[in-house]
Amino acid sequence: MRIISKLFFVSNFVISKITRKQVWKKVRQKIGNIPHLSIDWDVLTDRFIEPVIWVVDHFADSLGKIFVSLVWLLIQFVVGVAYWIGLSFYWNISAELTIALVIFGHWILLNVVFHYYMALITPPGLPPDAEQIPHIKARCKKCQSVKPERTHHCSICRTCILRMDHHCPWLNNCVGHFNHRYFFLFMVYVVLGMIFLFIFGAPVIVHELSISDASEPIGYPVFHNGSHLLPVKQVEEVSPPRSRSLRRAVSVTVAILCAGILAALGALVGWHARLISRGETSIENLTNKDDREAKRLEGSTFVNPYDYGSYENWRIFLGLSEGRTWWCVFFPSVHPPRGDGISWCFKNDLTHVSFK
Repeated sequence: MRIISKLFFVSNFVISKITRKQVWKKVRQKIGNIPHLSIDWDVLTDRFIEPVIWVVDHFADSLGKIFVSLVWLLIQFVVGVAYWIGLSFYWNISAELTIALVIFGHWILLNVVFHYYMALITPPGLPPDAEQIPHIKARCKKCQSVKPERTHHCSICRTCILRMDHHCPWLNNCVGHFNHRYFFLFMVYVVLGMIFLFIFGAPVIVHELSISDASEPIGYPVFHNGSHLLPVKQVEEVSPPRSRSLRRAVSVTVAILCAGILAALGALVGWHARLISRGETSIENLTNKDDREAKRLEGSTFVNPYDYGSYENWRIFLGLSEGRTWWCVFFPSVHPPRGDGISWCFKNDLTHVSFK
């Protein structure tokens, strides 16, 4: 499961040339401080990065489709096992408890499926034509499109994305202004689902591993010769039923799988929640680190112009406006995010295009 956890982290890392340069810059700074160590960083970077870029550029679309199919298969597999093994276990304990667990579990499942599907089909947001926003003069050097604030070029999608966070192969799509909420809530509900499965799946696994097979003989066969019980030589061994072995193997497999997913996505949810609270995307977090360090050396404090305070940052991110309440988070909702992803209201200029 270590491999699965690493896949989640690596696949959700920011894939852009800007980000790669920043990461390598950090690595070079750290290692460059080691005395008597001379490294030709240009050669090393070319040899290591270029094959990776080639693979991503040529196979990203195909790999993305495979990853998306794996996500759907994993959801079906885990839900199917829960029905096959868990439902009968709790039904024999309490019908009322089983009904409550089914309702709660399907609420989680509904949110997982909804938010993943919406993250898949919702375009992250593309910059409009330059004629529509003539006041923005910045242009992308790669695709030559107009480049509003917080917009970055995705080397996989080969286009600029409004308020780009990263390119996610598990979505085969970029995470940007219009689908970021779906992506984050999908991870949140998957983590909630894993916790739910661990709490109520633990008794099921213990039961499956502890009970003996019904057809497995206890002791040894005997016969009565009129005065004594004498052992009978067992002609053939009675093997445990395959269904019991299969149930045990599947139960353990699901437990290990869920542990890996919980560890990987749990860390990602915590990471993204921290960024959302600070009003940053994954890319901005990297660029702001350099700015924070520069300000610190100058003896001043870096101020993120897109940070409106933790509470308001969450309201902006979740699209809580026009009478929408926090209930939109607990049930599927297709409402758009606040703002158009092009103009942003600065803390020191509240007259600049505000959110609606």
